Amino acid sequence: MTVKELNELLNERFSPALSCEWDNDGLQVTPDPGAIVTGVLLALDLSDAAIACAKDSGCNVILTHHPLLFRPLSELTPESGVGRRVQRLLSLGISAIACHTRADAAPGGLNDALAERMGLSDVTPFADGIPRIGTFRAPMTPGEAVAFILGATGAPKALYSGKAPEKIARVAICSGDGKEYLVQAAEAGADLYFTGELSYHARLDAADLPLIAMEVGHDGSEEHAAAVFSAYLASAAPGLRTVICKTPAYDGFSGGRLDI
Repeated sequence: MTVKELNELLNERFSPALSCEWDNDGLQVTPDPGAIVTGVLLALDLSDAAIACAKDSGCNVILTHHPLLFRPLSELTPESGVGRRVQRLLSLGISAIACHTRADAAPGGLNDALAERMGLSDVTPFADGIPRIGTFRAPMTPGEAVAFILGATGAPKALYSGKAPEKIARVAICSGDGKEYLVQAAEAGADLYFTGELSYHARLDAADLPLIAMEVGHDGSEEHAAAVFSAYLASAAPGLRTVICKTPAYDGFSGGRLDI
């Protein structure tokens, strides 16, 4: 399989048509789209550590959730983080592919995977189709719900705001930055809204809503991205070698979570 063919395979599963207008993902860096794939390194971010993992494991493709090239570049020099990584990729013969908001929105993507981890039923999209809402098997108290979700997702801690209902039955989910869906989650009937991060003003808004807004850090809500990609590639290209790279969390919130 070539790099170009791998990208086409990913487009079949995570359609570019599902990406938000502001997003920028897909095949972003490649010294040779016709190169045979020797292995795919899977990670949340295309960090220096991910590049090192790819080099050490003999992978000539890195597939991430977050795009390396997101905003227009004004320069491509070793002094900038993005520029340094692009030059490093090209010098090592490594291609970079990202599946971002389309992987959030796609059936069986990141948000559906979160809902599955939480054991939610009757899961449906709301708002623009990226976030999901579903129902616990049995209602829980707020404390029980928070503890259960932390255990199910592997997030060690969380920040929360809002007015907790007596029982939590309906749960809305948006991995990553979910501030724009907070009010819509309440309107959809959610008792709890799980996301990676909210803004200061969204937290103020949450104080007036009849739900718990629970945020676990941007990276904490998407650490399962590599597993989602791995599962798809294992079924769609069983002969393709994949390596999951566990890299340190870089989200500033990850080092400053508060205990529930």
